[in-house]
Amino acid sequence: MFSSWLYAPDRLKWVKSEKPKGCVFCRIGKDRKLAEHFVLKKTEGFFVVMNIYPYNTGHLQVIPLRHVMGLEDLSDEETKEMFVLVKRSMKLLRKVLEPIGFNVGVNEGGSISGASIEHLHVHVVPRFRTDFGFIDVIGGTKVLPEEVGKTYRRLMKEVKILG
Repeated sequence: MFSSWLYAPDRLKWVKSEKPKGCVFCRIGKDRKLAEHFVLKKTEGFFVVMNIYPYNTGHLQVIPLRHVMGLEDLSDEETKEMFVLVKRSMKLLRKVLEPIGFNVGVNEGGSISGASIEHLHVHVVPRFRTDFGFIDVIGGTKVLPEEVGKTYRRLMKEVKILG
């Protein structure tokens, strides 16, 4: 017996592809094709990107450009910049998506912290009154009401909020 079936046709391309060596966040941070990676903002030290496998619609991540594993690896100035971007990300999401709250979490230490990527990053996950419904409870399946690219385009219209 199965709990649910989820059709994700674009995922097969990733499953079958040869995985590049190195850190995916470092590659995205160096790439100039920001829209291709759903990067909303890039500063001298950080970037704000949409999670392409989101926990919820509008799930963002704030990531240092420099490859670091933990908060202790950041200077006080970098820590301040990172959390200013977290705060501004929340403001952007509030304006565009109107969530009722957020989950904000720091992943550091790689796989030991539950992260599949060994590069410090902060998750900013908007929460909605109706983000947990029948299919989540009965079917054990998460349903996202909007495709990541469409959410990205909506957020880009107000991206000035990120500074």
